Amino acid sequence: MITAAVVTALTAAALVTTSAAAAPAGITSVRATDQSIQVKGTAGAATDVAVYALGVEQDDSAWNGGTPVATVRSDAAGAFAATVSTQLYYDKFVAVADGAIVGTDHQVDDVAITPTNSYPYPTSPTKKGLQVQLTADAEELGVGHAAINVAFNQIMQMSDAGAGQSIPFVSQGRTFYFDAAAVGGIDRQIKPLSDNRTVVNLILLLYRDDRPNSSWQVLKHPDADLRGGPVFGFNTKTAEGIAYYTAAVEFLAQRYTRTDQQYGRATGFIVGNEIDAPWDWQNMGLKTIDEFLPYYERALRITYLATRKAYGEARTYVSLTHAWARSLVPDPQRYYAGKDVVDRLNAMTKVHGDYPWNVAYHPYPDNLVDPRFWKDGNTTSDPDSTPKITLRNIEVLPQYLSRPGLTYDGQQRRIILSEQGCNTPNTSAESERNQAACYALAYYKVAFLPGIDAFILHRHVDHRQEGGLRLGLWWWDDTVDAPAAPKTQKLVYNVFRDIDTSRSLEATKFALDVIGIKDWSELVPGWDPAKLAVRSNPATVGASRTAMPRQVRTLMDFTSGTQGWRVSDASDQVTAVDGVLRTHFTWSAGNAAQLAQLWRGTDVVLPQAVDTAGAQALSVRIRIPADAAVGTRFVKIKAYGDDGRVVEGATRLGDGADWQRASIDLSGWSGRIARIKVWVRGSTQAAWSGSFDLDDVQLAGALAGADRTGNLSIAAAAPEGIGAGKPVRVTVRNDDLRPVSDPTDVRPCDGVTLDPSTFPTTGIAPGAATTFAATVARSAPADPYSPRMCFQVAGFEYEVAVAVPPKPVPVAKPLFDFDDGTTQGWQAGSGIASVSAATATANGPGVPQAGPYMLDGASPVESSLLPKTMYVDPPKPLDLSAAKRVVAWVDSYGGAPNSTGYEVTFTLRSGSSVQTITQPYKADQWNEVSLDVSNWAGRSSVDHVEVTMHAVGGDYPNWGAHFQVDSLGWFDSL
Repeated sequence: MITAAVVTALTAAALVTTSAAAAPAGITSVRATDQSIQVKGTAGAATDVAVYALGVEQDDSAWNGGTPVATVRSDAAGAFAATVSTQLYYDKFVAVADGAIVGTDHQVDDVAITPTNSYPYPTSPTKKGLQVQLTADAEELGVGHAAINVAFNQIMQMSDAGAGQSIPFVSQGRTFYFDAAAVGGIDRQIKPLSDNRTVVNLILLLYRDDRPNSSWQVLKHPDADLRGGPVFGFNTKTAEGIAYYTAAVEFLAQRYTRTDQQYGRATGFIVGNEIDAPWDWQNMGLKTIDEFLPYYERALRITYLATRKAYGEARTYVSLTHAWARSLVPDPQRYYAGKDVVDRLNAMTKVHGDYPWNVAYHPYPDNLVDPRFWKDGNTTSDPDSTPKITLRNIEVLPQYLSRPGLTYDGQQRRIILSEQGCNTPNTSAESERNQAACYALAYYKVAFLPGIDAFILHRHVDHRQEGGLRLGLWWWDDTVDAPAAPKTQKLVYNVFRDIDTSRSLEATKFALDVIGIKDWSELVPGWDPAKLAVRSNPATVGASRTAMPRQVRTLMDFTSGTQGWRVSDASDQVTAVDGVLRTHFTWSAGNAAQLAQLWRGTDVVLPQAVDTAGAQALSVRIRIPADAAVGTRFVKIKAYGDDGRVVEGATRLGDGADWQRASIDLSGWSGRIARIKVWVRGSTQAAWSGSFDLDDVQLAGALAGADRTGNLSIAAAAPEGIGAGKPVRVTVRNDDLRPVSDPTDVRPCDGVTLDPSTFPTTGIAPGAATTFAATVARSAPADPYSPRMCFQVAGFEYEVAVAVPPKPVPVAKPLFDFDDGTTQGWQAGSGIASVSAATATANGPGVPQAGPYMLDGASPVESSLLPKTMYVDPPKPLDLSAAKRVVAWVDSYGGAPNSTGYEVTFTLRSGSSVQTITQPYKADQWNEVSLDVSNWAGRSSVDHVEVTMHAVGGDYPNWGAHFQVDSLGWFDSL
């Protein structure tokens, strides 16, 4: 009897070559060393064997007519061995005897070369990870693992753009070019993370990019269907595409695995995104799994070989959704079961040369909207049949991959959970509690589950273009021109920060009631609370801007340059100017990390660790140009010991642009300082471009004039809103050098007062915080969604923003949402060739505005200036008598050469009466178009609805655009 596993293996072999044979004869191993590549196998006894090297894009039959790279004779047992050039490292090999291929093709499966870089794989004490957006905040959160998107279309160019614009790189004797600005941006993401010993993984992606010098045109798989996406499969079908892809991976590996970490360190490489849903996330057009996998596996193996040349411990991963034994959508040319992908990929690599590819899994809840995964359906404990593997049954994944037939070299393939999140369905306190409970239970399950290395949360900040999901640790700020601008932290933020520390159980206690259990052991196998604290948060010490250092020892005065200080979080340049260190940070649209309220700064690794014996303080002089828009300014000083301990202190600065002195208390800390970091921030959501200056970094034997405690941090949160009678939490943290000397008084401001009006803060120790419960006594703020409160302590005034749930997003009464998977009667008008209900698109953000489907219109290749229209004539006129305004959400491709923008027209018609609006919109994101119908008599009988777009500016005659519409509805108020 032939088992299913054997059938799978034979099928996988046939996928890759037209000449594959079932017999074990043929090439059995290919070993790469520094001197040569050694090809070994078996054939007939005493037989002449010719070994051919082929490009991986070639069919095995291409040997015929070629020249062998080696000819050998097998021994009496049939064994043969050939030695060939290392220049064939990426090729596949076939053995030919008696005019026919023996066995099947084989690639390098034993990398024994000396890599450019050699060191143990980086580790973290915690499995906690994050897809990081804000690097300084990631340090505050104690992130141990990170995943960073790398868009190949952005970093790789078609040609040299000139000095300072391109980075040349030689791959296989040919020079390729990389966008200097885009690569620099990745450097600034990776470097601060790896400097903090975060284990960084790169997600290798390709998006549509119509810029003339983007490598998209070569890297895109030739069979890709632009109706799908937004992430596309790499071109491993042509030699040119393979050359570009190989060069890109080599460039990243050589840059980010360096021993000296000059640009930061990344050691994990995730090839593509969710390849079991390729129509959306690895688009190569309509393909069955047997047609898709050979192309994908080429990219996977190239990544493994290229990264192992650079760094001997580099890890390569396959990305999968939570769909396991059943595909997300029953469409075998667009979606596959994750289990089938693993099984077939394993069989394929076992036949053609196995290597340690690993799994980057995405165990989202069954329903992405509902974070209560402990109630998930579609999940069982059987790894062979469970429709999905979510956080509820995540333990079945390592169980399955531990099966002997699926292992590599006898070991389970490594697993990281590289993307999953817990949604906040609405802005209520209950919703926040559900999200935070989701994260707490998920982290605990993974923390005690062997076989999984990392649990990387998605997202850092809510994203407005993520199909209505709010998965972040921060609420977004919709007043900022960026899709994921952080405004205030959610409940889950503190849970995430403290869950792997000694405060873990305190931070998650609330979640037991939310989930409905009495103890975590009920749902967490292997639960052991003694093992929760695997790391410590930095020790917070007192700080002051008024105390003056005495008995100083100057570490740096910058008279000889920057003295090793470098760009760190959210900054872009460090220079020495007239004996002063100047750190620059430049605002750019969409870069939410540079909002004033967020930390940014500079750091230095000291040439030799400095002994702090006898030092009472670490002190710097600092100067920040005055800018009223950024609000109150703060500075934080961090000292990193060579033993891994970190101390930090923050102080608010006085007004004005003069030099000020900031000092942190080292009196309770002994050891040697190996690294120093200085951050600054403001207190508002303003876009902040500018710089700050540092001078005279000193250790002080004493501090004078530190008697008053004026350096407090006060935070207020109203989780149910700011209405009268609502609860408020006020947290007072002493950031000063001495205990708090006075109570804290509430001062009326912004129409808000509290009961009680005084909090007993006297005696709070430096570095300590106390939270007080209060009630809103009076509430008349100028903006209830941005209220402020005022306090006074020891003569110092504090005005703070109150954290409240964001303003609820109004929901339109639906007219057309396309969520039944149909066009709901909409048709192609002028300039549109076809319309369809789509789940994803090639342009950003790539997902519907809400729900599972949107309307997508494809235009023919024509002038970008011509109107492109979609319309519907309802079978029964729409009665919108109660409507005040009607809305539609629109999106489209961008990148029309010569254009200066895009314009949309939204039209309603009732007989001969027309109501219409035309406005500009931004491509690659959802835009609301709102039409006022409050005074339109025709709204009671609307018989035609039409949406039209076109580019404006210069013409591009060969533009094949896609245009999307979603969530048409109406409101009964303006």
